[in-house]
Amino acid sequence: MSTRNFEVSVEAVRMGRAYGLYGDTEKRLRRMARRSAPVTSEHGNRRFNEYVLHIVDGTVKAVTRLFKA
Repeated sequence: MSTRNFEVSVEAVRMGRAYGLYGDTEKRLRRMARRSAPVTSEHGNRRFNEYVLHIVDGTVKAVTRLFKA
């Protein structure tokens, strides 16, 4: 597993909270980005479980939830 540190934008934190990522949302998004797999989607370029992340130059710019609970 890569130990690369990702940055997380304020907008991504806001979006993550809207999709149910509570607690230390920034830290959770960093961990999700580090563990994510490449994916082809109109919502982003990396996927972790039911979340698709849009990562540009090591910064999480957006997060989308694919399946609603």
